[in-house]
Amino acid sequence: MVHIRPLDAMDRDFLGEMLFEAFFWNPAWPRPTLAEFRERPEFTKLLADWGRPGDRGVVAEEQQSKIGAAWFRLWTPELYSYGFVGAETPELGIAVVSPQRSKGVGRTLLRALIEIARADGHPALSLSVSPSNHARPFYESEGFRKVGESGISWTLLLQLGRAPRETAAQQTTAADEPLR
Repeated sequence: MVHIRPLDAMDRDFLGEMLFEAFFWNPAWPRPTLAEFRERPEFTKLLADWGRPGDRGVVAEEQQSKIGAAWFRLWTPELYSYGFVGAETPELGIAVVSPQRSKGVGRTLLRALIEIARADGHPALSLSVSPSNHARPFYESEGFRKVGESGISWTLLLQLGRAPRETAAQQTTAADEPLR
């Protein structure tokens, strides 16, 4: 059974591993080592100062092993990532370890992160995805819609409504836990 818990400071290395998986989703692409990738500016920028206000995330575990993570960050017009749409809209990242893909782990992570974003009062979530990425239809099935293109990637946006009343207490409790 998959357990979802808040991302904490002890998960920073795993978050880096999941960012690496998110970047190199296509098995046909040449992959540097994780150590090499950690030195690249696009990697260091995406995790620099992790734990700042607006940084939130969740980890999926199965039998006490980490199998995936989903996270979001707020960016500014001066410092942003590929799926940036505005300073008030966090951009999300998500990845699942290869043997656990296509088993519902990503959907569980994404839905948990969406509820956290709603509880935090964010108006929307954005992401960047290649139109050829097999995850694109998954995002669209969860309500994300294309709002732009940047190079070879699409920017997708999910407008967030208010949390349903019957789960607001649960979401508030989950949102009160540290996710850094």
